[in-house]
Amino acid sequence: MKNISKIKLQLFTLLFLLVLVCACSPKLYVDENKRYQAGTLSEAQIDSLHLFLKQNERLTLKDTIIIKYDFNKDGCWNDLNYQNAEFLNNVRWAFQKNIQEKAEARPQVAIYQYREKGESFSPIKSKGLEIETDSDFLKKLLFKEVTTCGTSAIVLPNGKFLLVKSDPQFSALMLNAQDIEQKLQETLVR
Repeated sequence: MKNISKIKLQLFTLLFLLVLVCACSPKLYVDENKRYQAGTLSEAQIDSLHLFLKQNERLTLKDTIIIKYDFNKDGCWNDLNYQNAEFLNNVRWAFQKNIQEKAEARPQVAIYQYREKGESFSPIKSKGLEIETDSDFLKKLLFKEVTTCGTSAIVLPNGKFLLVKSDPQFSALMLNAQDIEQKLQETLVR
């Protein structure tokens, strides 16, 4: 009888640890319907966001804000860790070039790249890109849920925002005004 109780306790402990690990692991969103989250920032939150982003000397604040946010200890790019330096530089260059082209095509949009505090980032995300380190302001405001491959946020002038979860390729940049409005409506209705 003692052995059965001991086994039950061990199984319960193992189950608890498994649930804890799963709960603490970053989520990977692949389902298009669950990948988007919409919301609205208050005027005070928008003002705080603007003050925060004005500290970034690389960019000028504009009407619409798009932010790509990467999380510490993200395993999204781990498959590329063993590639040679030239390959990694080419990936970084193509990623940055895409952002620059999208920014030039959208003069009323400011495109930012931020990452969580920490030291554990893929070589793709640690060098050669214009990525700022967040002071936890953005994490607390918009990026509360840790996701695999980061999350992007599109913040409109009226405070409405759309999060694109698990966004390794920064696909939020592919959404035009109509797409954004449609995703906002679909997500808010759910």
